[in-house]
Amino acid sequence: MNSIEIEEWLERHNINNFLIDEKLQVTVHGNVNLHSKLNEKKLPIKFKLVDGYFDISDNQLVSLEGSPEIITRDFNCSKNNLESLFDGPKEVGDFDCSYNKLKNLSYAPKDVKGYFNCSNNDITSLKGSPRTIKGYFNCSHNKISSLKGGPKYIELYFDCSFNLLDKLTGGPNSVGRDYICNGNTLFDLDGVADEIGWDLLTEVRMNHVDSVFTEDTGVYKYKGSDAVSHIYKSIVALTNVDDISRWLVKHEIKEFSILKDNSVDVHQDVRLKDKLVNLVKLPLKFNEVDGDFDISDNQLTSLEGCPKKVTGSFLAFKNEISSLKGAPKEVGGSFIVLQNNIGSLKFSPSMVKEDYICSHNPLKELDGLNVVLGHVFTGVYLPKVKNQKYVYNGVATYKYPGDFVMKYLEKKYVTLTDEEEAFEKTRNNIEKVITQMLNNGSITVDKVTDSLLNNLKKYRLDNLRERVLLIKYPTNIKKDNSLTEDEIKDNIFDVDL
Repeated sequence: MNSIEIEEWLERHNINNFLIDEKLQVTVHGNVNLHSKLNEKKLPIKFKLVDGYFDISDNQLVSLEGSPEIITRDFNCSKNNLESLFDGPKEVGDFDCSYNKLKNLSYAPKDVKGYFNCSNNDITSLKGSPRTIKGYFNCSHNKISSLKGGPKYIELYFDCSFNLLDKLTGGPNSVGRDYICNGNTLFDLDGVADEIGWDLLTEVRMNHVDSVFTEDTGVYKYKGSDAVSHIYKSIVALTNVDDISRWLVKHEIKEFSILKDNSVDVHQDVRLKDKLVNLVKLPLKFNEVDGDFDISDNQLTSLEGCPKKVTGSFLAFKNEISSLKGAPKEVGGSFIVLQNNIGSLKFSPSMVKEDYICSHNPLKELDGLNVVLGHVFTGVYLPKVKNQKYVYNGVATYKYPGDFVMKYLEKKYVTLTDEEEAFEKTRNNIEKVITQMLNNGSITVDKVTDSLLNNLKKYRLDNLRERVLLIKYPTNIKKDNSLTEDEIKDNIFDVDL
């Protein structure tokens, strides 16, 4: 299509406020609604950016060719005949590819600012998903046998119902609302998220946890926090209310409430620094602490028994802790666990409102870290991330802005599918080869074939494609008609310049 034909097509489909650039790519400042309006198997024009939503659902599309790379609101390609997400957008608000014929999530967008719905397909693996989902994640009614490769942090609900799962390991660490896993072949709930904000829906019976049972579906609905506490229950030494009270008073904790499950709410600072002699873990279970919680400078090997929420800072430095399992999920101040034996940041708090200090640990990476509103202090060097470096006794510590670390992790720890990895390797190799050939002048006009141009387009090497096109269609070089200083000296007194 030429620009006039493109303009006519857009107007015919009630698409306004558009701009067609010299490459015949379309930018739209507004919504694009093509729901059930297309007769083609793929879009006949190329969109570049849509500042609004983009709806191509309920058509007969077999390809996403022509879709915009960036969509500020939701992208809906549901109810088509898609077998691949290739040529789909890279950055979207909400993403819906449900009711297609997808077998995997190769080329799914990795930057999704809202929900992600890939339900009702033939998907067998969650590899290729974004690491963090700001809305809900629905992968129900597929053929998924493992949750590995899927998102780790989901702000709303997680629905993996009606798949082929026999275990939940590898799934999300944190789910803000419901965790829905019925319709699988589960016999236990090991591996379920260690934080569920609302309810857990499953056919697995837990006799000693309160539930609502729906007879028609055979599904139990448990309060998420109760289910998690039961599944990951810690063994504590003190189970008697009087013993718990005596221990708290002995350690100068006076403003407390003992709950029905014998966990403890505290309405003051908890100062147990260098006071837990001969203990490798806390002898009771704290629930919430309204203040600081300090268990530093002891011999603890586990964080079991620590509160779920601390409104102040959480201090557990200078112990022998090897895992963050049992750590609080929300910390209102700083989270300080330096000088331990921690090798992984799995089970980190979902929210740390000030600094996260984990230096002087045998960490090799920061995967597992979640939202940090302050700075991150660590011995792990992150290439190309702004930092301040400190060296103490020959040991380096890097201070990073928390939001910079989050952006780095989102890009680095997305699990790519085998197909995506092969695509990226091929893309990098093509980029290297063509760049070398351009630089040494070995690409001549006769080598600029349609196949070369199509491959550069397919692998999204637009800058190289532009350079190659200039060889075949060179632009006129503007001649410099200005006079040099020597020419002026020789002629200015004799002729009109």
